[in-house]
Amino acid sequence: MLTWRCPITLLLILLVNSGMAGWLLYLQGLQNAQARQKAESVWLRRIDLAPARGKIYSRNFLLLATCQITYSVWADPHAIQIAAKKFWGQRMSKDEIARRVSHMICNLLKDKAVSEEELTKRLSQTIKNRSKGRPILVRFVWIARQLDEGAVANLKRVLETKGKNVPLEWRILQAGLGISPEMHRIYPYGRLASATLGFVNLDNVGCYGVERSWDEVLKGKAGSVELEVDALGRPLPRGYLSHLPPQSGNSVILTIDEQIQKVAEAVLDEAMKKFQPKSASAIVLDPKTGDILALVSKPDFDPNEYYRFPPERFLNRPLTFVYEPGSTFKPLVAAALLDHGVITEHTVVHCNGIWKTDTFSVRCWVVQKGTAAHGAETISDALIHSCNIAMAQFALKASYRQIYETLIKFGIGRKLGVGAGFEEAGWLDPPNRFLAKSAVRHHQATLSFGQGVAVTPMHMAVAYAALANHGKVMKPRIVKGVKDEKTGKVHWFEPQDLGFALSPLTASKICNMLVSVVEEGTGKRAKLEGVKVAGKTGTATKVVGGRYDPTKVVVSFFGFFPAYSPKWVVGIVLDEPAYGKWGGEVAAPLFAALGQQILWRVQPPRPLSLTQDLTALSFFSPVSDNRAKRL
Repeated sequence: MLTWRCPITLLLILLVNSGMAGWLLYLQGLQNAQARQKAESVWLRRIDLAPARGKIYSRNFLLLATCQITYSVWADPHAIQIAAKKFWGQRMSKDEIARRVSHMICNLLKDKAVSEEELTKRLSQTIKNRSKGRPILVRFVWIARQLDEGAVANLKRVLETKGKNVPLEWRILQAGLGISPEMHRIYPYGRLASATLGFVNLDNVGCYGVERSWDEVLKGKAGSVELEVDALGRPLPRGYLSHLPPQSGNSVILTIDEQIQKVAEAVLDEAMKKFQPKSASAIVLDPKTGDILALVSKPDFDPNEYYRFPPERFLNRPLTFVYEPGSTFKPLVAAALLDHGVITEHTVVHCNGIWKTDTFSVRCWVVQKGTAAHGAETISDALIHSCNIAMAQFALKASYRQIYETLIKFGIGRKLGVGAGFEEAGWLDPPNRFLAKSAVRHHQATLSFGQGVAVTPMHMAVAYAALANHGKVMKPRIVKGVKDEKTGKVHWFEPQDLGFALSPLTASKICNMLVSVVEEGTGKRAKLEGVKVAGKTGTATKVVGGRYDPTKVVVSFFGFFPAYSPKWVVGIVLDEPAYGKWGGEVAAPLFAALGQQILWRVQPPRPLSLTQDLTALSFFSPVSDNRAKRL
């Protein structure tokens, strides 16, 4: 009997011992690791340290965006509950604790930083969710963000008070509240270039404009401090574990000239009052470098208080407003025709007011005005008079592919990569889009006067800059360099040459024609005192409900000056002005106003002294030819 019982007993003993050993191993190993992880999550407190965001400068180093230190208040709801039950009694509910603590916090904070109702909700949520049947404690919630020093002064005094005589209520707050310094973004000049700059959210993340496109450069790297705390959330003596200091972001230097930006905004502000359009855009470019000297979008907003404005105000309309350009597109098509040798300056067509083909008809604006048709016209005449019929006939002498190839080189139909936030590509139909010959001919005819194509104001500014720059296209840019604030070193970016859209000879011919447009054509109101201007008016009817609505138009003017040695390319676009229907009577005068302001500020006349003034008078004393030239 004993012979078979003994082995069984021994086997059972071995099994029990093995089980106990496994259980001990589990407790000491896996479970210990889980317990340690849980303990660390409960008793370790990590405080993130926000880095200083990089600055944004104008090209002349005017500070457009910077940071200042603010204070944010956070809470540990779990620690507050434990401390409150210790000092106020275990029977108090968590909702009552949250209500009383919220009342104390709101009384200590100035300027109504947070409502008691909202704060009570945050502090009563001590359990976020459940994982495998176990509750996950809420150890961090924000009370208020980015407050000035005065707003947190009372609360800071409470949290820093030490000693035996500290009131019980203060001890509860000390157990579960903290104040952390944060960087707050400020824009010293308010609305100036607001759509270009954009703004950052409460976490200093760029949301629009340059702040978004250059966020990786500007944001820096966050730091942190890890502390050991007791059950009430208080830091333990010698509980300092680690300190990782934050790294400030680099700064960016824009191509924006603040003087030109200011006058451009002033001109558009007046335009918004006088003509009452839905929106307005203005661009000033340096044609030789692609530098954007001014970029204006109206209506605008104050990035210091962006939350007070509707989201449509944040759009940078020179980059996002997509429209059919109308007659400002004619010089680009004319350049394509001349550059491919399809026509010459002497080729003649005829305008009779209405021109019909087998499948479509084209009307000239003179029909609407009730004036006589233009008659025989060269390509120069077509631009001077802005004749749709002449342009359509000229365009049909080429293949669509020839026109398309030149327009693509201008940058039409693609994103330009300005670096100032989101931008639209517009559209330009490729040659393979059309199957029927009649369809492509119709498209060519309408394309010649700026219909059937979609652009942004920036597309047109870049194209006109190429005309001003002997046919060479420069990539438009908003950032000129990146500065390391620690070392003071600046990495300057070189302008990017995108190649020639057309020959210098063709560009010169188009320039002469655009000078004639301003001197004797539809652009007479764009003239500048003492300076030749090359430019073109545009009036584009908008499509509403699948049809062109003559009551809704986009008016524009694009040009450059001095015409034969261009320094500035200027574009003005107004969407649906309530007063004024033609580019020549609305946009052209705005171009002249802005151009004159640029000349006065950038190249002001040299003032003469009293002696020089008197010397210049013939009756005072004779002046030699050389002296006269110097004066």
